[in-house]
Amino acid sequence: MTHANMSARFFVKAADRLAFRMVLYLILVLLAGSFAVAAELFLKRYHFALTERALADGVVVVLAVIAGLCLFELFLYGSRRWKSRVEAEARKADNMLAAVAQSIPDLVYIKDVEGRHLMVNKAVEEFSGHTAQQLLGTRMADWVPPDLAAQCMKSDREPIIAGKPCRAEERFEGAGGLRVLDTIKTPLRDDRGEIIGIVGVSRDITEKLKAEEERHRLQVQLLRAQKMEALGHLAGEIAHDFNNILTAIAGYAGIVKKMRANDDFLVNQTDQILAASQRAKTLVKGLFAFSSKQKIDTKPLDLNDIISETRRLLMPMISERIAVKMYCCNDPLTVRADQFQLERVLMNLATNAADAMPDGGELVFSTDSVEMKDDFVQKHGYGVPGIYALLAVSDTGRGISEEHIRKIFEPFFTTKEEGQGTGLGLAIVYGIIKQHDGFINVSSDPGRGTTFHVYLPLAKGIQPDSQRQTEKNA
Repeated sequence: MTHANMSARFFVKAADRLAFRMVLYLILVLLAGSFAVAAELFLKRYHFALTERALADGVVVVLAVIAGLCLFELFLYGSRRWKSRVEAEARKADNMLAAVAQSIPDLVYIKDVEGRHLMVNKAVEEFSGHTAQQLLGTRMADWVPPDLAAQCMKSDREPIIAGKPCRAEERFEGAGGLRVLDTIKTPLRDDRGEIIGIVGVSRDITEKLKAEEERHRLQVQLLRAQKMEALGHLAGEIAHDFNNILTAIAGYAGIVKKMRANDDFLVNQTDQILAASQRAKTLVKGLFAFSSKQKIDTKPLDLNDIISETRRLLMPMISERIAVKMYCCNDPLTVRADQFQLERVLMNLATNAADAMPDGGELVFSTDSVEMKDDFVQKHGYGVPGIYALLAVSDTGRGISEEHIRKIFEPFFTTKEEGQGTGLGLAIVYGIIKQHDGFINVSSDPGRGTTFHVYLPLAKGIQPDSQRQTEKNA
């Protein structure tokens, strides 16, 4: 507020006081007396008669008083107009300030030192579900749980004690779930500089935090995919070179065995070399499978038929305490795939599930047709939009920890005891599914079980070979 406005307000208030008005009237009387003295001197100079002089003095005094009263009333009128204009400008400024506060999307509120709400904007009403009339004069303890109210009161006291703005992250549990607010609370001071409350501005950052978490999750998935691709490339190159070396070792061992066929000791040693070479070639094949560089023979196949056949082969291999169940889609799920490789995938997943259930449990195979949309790809960080055959392999075993899930498809990673696994089983599964243009992921609840989801592109409009063969025989 300017000095002129402050002066106007002072004089307007003062003019309404009786003492000030009496002083002004005294001044007017003195002015009238001054006029009378001046008139007396004027009349003496020009030798007016006494009666005429008295009459003239009275007229002068009356005129002076009337003139003074008129001037005073004009002053009061001007002061009142000035007061009205100042008050109108103040109301306009207050209304503009209130409109600004109401239009701000952030939560804006004013509290006194006791924590009572003195002002709230529309954002506070919408966030709390209470009207301004309901909130004004209330404390946080009147409409939030005691523990949350205590936290809010504590953060309200911080700027009052510190005497400067304080920032805090506040969490509220409402009908829409957990909401996180980034809040700045500033001390509110009066004309003397004393703190009489706080001004709070809170911004809802819940969606921002969710977006940051989602971005971090997608970044982790991208890095994981890039790592798996790099590992696949490295494994393929190593497998190729290692396979050439093994071929040479096995070839020379075979030559030695033929040349020294009568030397039993040497034949036995070469047999050990050939057996070790064969085991190494098995590992090489696993690396080729992981790197998606093995040759595959794809043809239209019904995924349900492959699961049925694999179950028949699997039953003699697993414990009787494990119940194997199937829930297959009623419609054929035709995919272009290598039957041997898909059976290999199923056998690997099934044996891993059986190993996770040493005391028995349930092994469940289920299939369905699903559509992978853009929102699914954005949420999970993998996939290509389209129609897929979904194969789910679930068990009720020990489950897998989150730390191990991040490495589960890496070659030579295993959670089994030393000597009980090569660490290539799930790496091979990953490579085979990738080579079939599919996707695989795993979810687990430690102590309750694990589920692998395999997505294979659905071949629409193509009949599986088994159905075409049946129609041909008919």
